[in-house]
Amino acid sequence: MTQERRNEEEEKSANANGGGLRGAWKQVSTPLRARARLRRQQRARARTQQLKYVTAEQLAYADILEVGLTIGRYFLAGTFLLYVFGLITPKVPLSELPANWSLPAQLYSSLVGVSTGWGWLKLVHYGDYMNFLGIAFLSSVTIICYIRLLPITLRNKDRSLSTILLLEIILLFLAASGLLAVGH
Repeated sequence: MTQERRNEEEEKSANANGGGLRGAWKQVSTPLRARARLRRQQRARARTQQLKYVTAEQLAYADILEVGLTIGRYFLAGTFLLYVFGLITPKVPLSELPANWSLPAQLYSSLVGVSTGWGWLKLVHYGDYMNFLGIAFLSSVTIICYIRLLPITLRNKDRSLSTILLLEIILLFLAASGLLAVGH
């Protein structure tokens, strides 16, 4: 009699769970989803604990920096692949590079016919100079972060940090422009 009762309970259980493969899948997937949900909740709690001691300025800076570095990384990889695989013709062919590596910068510039400073912008359609776009972008991410922080510090009436940020932005723009170049 007890064996018959067990068989009836198993049938009810199989019918309640959809029976067959569907029931088996449900029995397996339900605990897996519950564990995944628990892990997500634990990660969210841990992140909240970490962010407890972080200011709004730090979060804004970190968010812009993360996006900028990700974009820059992909941009650098893409332009490098275009250059290496020869999809865009270089100013100096890869085969000639080893012969020019030992030359001083002034001699190399005159030999290849390129200027210093921002002169590379005229050559950006060449594969070897297209890589400079990614480098210039990565160099400007700091300025973009500072520009994002400036309104936050002004809103918080933090005049000393606002002044420092403004001076830093101006100084970085001047340095990038080449106006502060010394000793050529």
